Order: sequence, then structure tokens, then C-alpha cells
Amino acid sequence: MSDRRGGAQGKRGWLLAWAPWLGVLVMLAACSQVRVLETIEPEPTLTTAPTAASQVAPTSTVAAPPETAAATTQAPTTSAVTTELATTATAAPLFTAPLTGLPAPSEIVRPAAVVKIDNHPNALPQWGLNMADVVYEEIVEARLTRFAAIFHSRNADMIGPVRSARTGDFALLSNLNRPIFVNSGANDYTERALRGVDAINVTDGGSFDNGVFERSPAKSPPHNLVTDTARIYSAGAEHGRTPPTYFRFRDAGESLQRADAARGVDIDFGQIEAAYRWDAALSGWIRTQNGSEHTDFDGVRVAPENVIVQFVRYRQSPADPLTPEPVLTGSGAAWIFSDGLFVRGTWERLSERDVTVFRSDNAVIVPLTPGRTWIALAREGTATLVP
Repeated sequence: MSDRRGGAQGKRGWLLAWAPWLGVLVMLAACSQVRVLETIEPEPTLTTAPTAASQVAPTSTVAAPPETAAATTQAPTTSAVTTELATTATAAPLFTAPLTGLPAPSEIVRPAAVVKIDNHPNALPQWGLNMADVVYEEIVEARLTRFAAIFHSRNADMIGPVRSARTGDFALLSNLNRPIFVNSGANDYTERALRGVDAINVTDGGSFDNGVFERSPAKSPPHNLVTDTARIYSAGAEHGRTPPTYFRFRDAGESLQRADAARGVDIDFGQIEAAYRWDAALSGWIRTQNGSEHTDFDGVRVAPENVIVQFVRYRQSPADPLTPEPVLTGSGAAWIFSDGLFVRGTWERLSERDVTVFRSDNAVIVPLTPGRTWIALAREGTATLVP
């Protein structure tokens, strides 16, 4: 018994002597294991990053945000790689609006909507003009003018005053690939002829039974018929088609060739005298009408990025001997104003199905500034350049 007790006491003494060293060895082993795990754990994320990036390579043509570009110049970390992949994977493809050349978050597949807008003195100020992609100004009876405003890339919560159709509008519709045509009606001849035009005719008819129009208390009839893009597109968008690209627009950094500096242009339509002046602060051509600032109903200046004076011939409309009708096929002179510059050029349109092409004096298509374009359908000799 004494030998066994003595042996047990010897073993207990040996353990007590080595206990501190055993604790140290256990701690060292634990620390070593933690360091290995910290080194290995990020590897799956980092090694998969090049493969994922190669799968989203088609979006590399879209410029990265400055903060993302700056992050890629630093040492790669798990969070940096994850953020970069998430940003690239969710980046939307780059689309542009066909009538303005401006970036769009997605492809715009709805048809264009052409709205006839009043320009009688009692119609001022109009609703929605600044939201239109393209605006044509044409001469009507009594040497007044009327607008054909083309809406497509942006919505407007009020448009008007909406007025009646003219036979001269048909050529404005024919190359838009079945647009919606919004008007307050027309005479019998024009209504019959309009049935042969490839467009969706949305007209008032005086009864408001289609739910598209209403009268605004802000003005008196007939200068107070209004609508909006929501009601217009609910009335027939499913039957229309997407418009074609209307102009060539300049790329970033591309200069306007064969151009001279110009302050603007004055146009004498008869009872309407319109003037455009370059405003660098607005990056547009501010419009005045009969000596007054032209603003919309919200008080915003009319200042499109591009102005084109398209010199055309007017003939008598078959619908009314008092109504002039612009001839929009063939060719003629054109003055193109963009980015504070002026190009003396020409226009050409072989048929009503074709898009009008604007060229400089060396026959090269003039690229416009991305944005809105106003086109004045003026008679020869009625415009004066302001250098």
C-alpha cells in the first residue's frame, strides 16, 4: 500500500510541475489554428471574383462611378471585390431615347404622341411644351402658328391647349412608325383624309366620352382643352409602334464641324414673331414671342437645346382655301443651331415615310446636341441670322 501511495504521489507531483507548461502549449496551438483560419477564410470569395467579372464583361463599356474606379486602384479586399461585382452585375444596360439622344434607364417601347397645341395669344402660356422631345411650329390661318409637339421620352401631367388637325400634319405623322395623333377634331375633309394616315387618331369630338380630355378653368374656350400623357397612352398605346431615331446626336466630346458662333435667329411668321437666343447658363436657345419671354404654364422658359429653321414652301390646303399647308418632302435650305453654334445647311426628305435629314454644306449629316429640338417650318426669306 505504501508503494502504491508513493507512486500516486509521484505522478501527482509530476503533473503539478508540468501544468503551467501544458497550458502554454494549448494556448499556442489555439492561436496557431486561429491564424490559419483567418488566412484561408477569404480565399473562396477572392478566387471566384475573376470568373464572375468575366461573366459580366459586356457591361464594361458603361463607365464606372468615380468611387468604384478609385476602389479598384487599391489593394483588393473581400468587401471591395464584393461591392464591385454587385455594382457591375446590377448595372442597367445603356439605352438612349430615339428622339432626344439622351440616356434612358430602359428601352422606350411606347409610340410617339403628336399633340396639336394652340399658339393663339389667348392660349398663352401653354401646358407641357417643355416636356416634348420635338416641337414643330407651322403657319396656319391668319398668319398665326400652331405647334405639333411630339412626346415620347418624358411624361407631362398637363398638355394643351389642344387644337384641331390640319392636312399639313399628315406628313409629320407618316415617318413616326404609327404614332398617336392627339387633336380637338377637324373639318370633314381632314377627318376623311386622316383615316388613310398610319396613325392612331385620338380626338375630342366635343363629348369627352373617351376620357382623354377636359376643360381647364384657367382659360376660356376654345383655348382651354387639356390632356396629359397618362390619358393619351391609355387611349391607344397598344396599337402604336416605337418611333425611329430622328436625328444623329453628337457623342461626348464630339465638336460641331463647319459651324460658326451665333447669338440666335429671328423668324417672322406673320402675326407671330419668334426669336431664339443662346443662353449658356441654360445650355439652350431661349425663345421670345412677339417681344415677350415664352414660358410654359409653370413659368419655365422655353429653351430647347437645338433649333432648326427648315425653309419650306407652303401651298393651299385641299381642306380649306384659307389654310396654308407646308410641303415637307423634297429638299431645301436649313439653318441648324446647336451648342451656341450655327450651321448653314440643307434638308432632304425623299418621301413622307422617310425621316428628314439635315446636312451641312459638305453633305455630312449635322449631329445635334442630345436634348430637345424645335423646328420652325418657315418660308424662305423670313428668318434673320443674329451673329
